[in-house]
Amino acid sequence: MITIAKGVKKVAENRKEQILNILKEKKSVRILDLSKQLKVSRETVRKDIMEMEEEGLLKKTYGGAVLDEANIETDYERRRAENKGQKESIADRAYQFIESGDTIYLDYGTSTYALAEKLVDFKDLTVVTNSIPIVNLLIHSPGVQLIILGGNVRKNEDSLFGTFGLNSAKEIFVDLGFFGCAGIDTKSGVTNYHMGEIEISKVMIHHSKTVILLADDTKFGKSALYKTSNLADLDIVITTTMKDLEAEEEFLKYGFEIIKTEGGEKDD
Repeated sequence: MITIAKGVKKVAENRKEQILNILKEKKSVRILDLSKQLKVSRETVRKDIMEMEEEGLLKKTYGGAVLDEANIETDYERRRAENKGQKESIADRAYQFIESGDTIYLDYGTSTYALAEKLVDFKDLTVVTNSIPIVNLLIHSPGVQLIILGGNVRKNEDSLFGTFGLNSAKEIFVDLGFFGCAGIDTKSGVTNYHMGEIEISKVMIHHSKTVILLADDTKFGKSALYKTSNLADLDIVITTTMKDLEAEEEFLKYGFEIIKTEGGEKDD
């Protein structure tokens, strides 16, 4: 029964990802059209849309839905330029946790890339990653040994996912794991956009002695499509100024440390 339930859940997740991809292309959809395209009942589509609205992924309209641009993944290069000052500040603080001789994991994403930029001249460090941009950045660094998880390439993220990488991740344990996210919320936990990549993230979260999340203040209170981890799995969250002190108190109940960096003003 558990296997069947997992199968049903995976089918629903795949369907939601299809709906999201259609929305990215068309910006708006009708329930009737989705029902025909996905070959499911209108009631099923309606239920999916309601759940996706609760997750902050779209906005329900009469007979359909529109894209909620604020919570949708954008192109990798564009995201690297967004909130660059905050990412730099967070990366500077994260760098202070790394010591010579460490083995670390850098997850895919632009916040972890900002940290990788600080490691080019590091001496005696092993870096495990599934991010092609991070590989390209560190491949010629003489003091850095690279372990690439491998797998299928997701081109808009330049990241690796799939069974090959997942099997590699299951055999690797690290001192520090650095992760980014699309959203962090007290209800949904840590979330991201791509199901394949988060499977690797989930493994490496449990294979890291210390789990460190890098998340600028725009990520708090947001949710993406897929859950990466529970808040209780985190050891440290490095962020910028949290304006909502009540929200900060709620997050602290989950047992992780919040480190707020100095500076890191948003870019114009």
